[in-house]
Amino acid sequence: MTLLLVFVLLVVGLTAMFLGITVVAHGYLYQDPAPRLPIRALIGGLLLGGFLTLWATIDKSRPGQYDTFFNFVPYTTIEFTEFEAVRWPIGGDRHFKKDASGKDVEVIVKFKRGVGGKGAPFVEEGTNEAFKMNTGDYMTGAIRVKGPDDSEPVRYKAMVNENPRTKAKEYAPERRFVEEKGSRYVEAVQPGTLFVPSTGTIVVSLLLNFALLLMWLVVTWPVLRYAFIHALGLTAVGALVTMLALMPLLFKFNRPTPKPAPGAPAVALVDPFDQPRSS
Repeated sequence: MTLLLVFVLLVVGLTAMFLGITVVAHGYLYQDPAPRLPIRALIGGLLLGGFLTLWATIDKSRPGQYDTFFNFVPYTTIEFTEFEAVRWPIGGDRHFKKDASGKDVEVIVKFKRGVGGKGAPFVEEGTNEAFKMNTGDYMTGAIRVKGPDDSEPVRYKAMVNENPRTKAKEYAPERRFVEEKGSRYVEAVQPGTLFVPSTGTIVVSLLLNFALLLMWLVVTWPVLRYAFIHALGLTAVGALVTMLALMPLLFKFNRPTPKPAPGAPAVALVDPFDQPRSS
């Protein structure tokens, strides 16, 4: 019903706009205005309104995946409800603990999403403590996530910079866990969502955006009978306004609003070497 209402409003609004502008523009630009302008304006409203409603329908099922040129993201997302955090414990000398071979000691801790749906925080199995990137006692160096197509959990390492002189480690500004042998990643501030770069998403997004340009050209040139040069100018202006103003409103109106869990804590991102260690 919502999309049907959107379609009706778009057709009525676009038809009125095309008719009003075209009557004035044709009378000013051309000696012989196009015949049957009301019908032509209605056809233009149906074509463009139908296409925009179709785009909004696609976006409703895959929010944000096939957005306009200015906002679309070249990836798909996969939600997960549990992961393993790979922690680097900090020793009494305020450096990471080493094993017998000189490598950083790693402690695996399992986390599951708490009660409350997608917005709920991840809590440690056994203690129910909320996930933190780091404290004075440890730093999370990686996470292990099992995606729907993975036979085993895959390791995603934290983006970390190391001081060449002191060997101290700190998180990179991106705050991201990246797949060690792939292109997938998890945002540290958005645990629970696996981002999968997708060529198919880019192709579909580009096709939808170019189709919008083509639809504007079809409406202004053969339907409303503007001269080709005038149709190009109207296409450029109309498509730009549609991408910047109209489509964001349609997407926002149709996308489901996530309901975060009340009181969900933010992920802590601190310097572990500046924090007092617990006794």
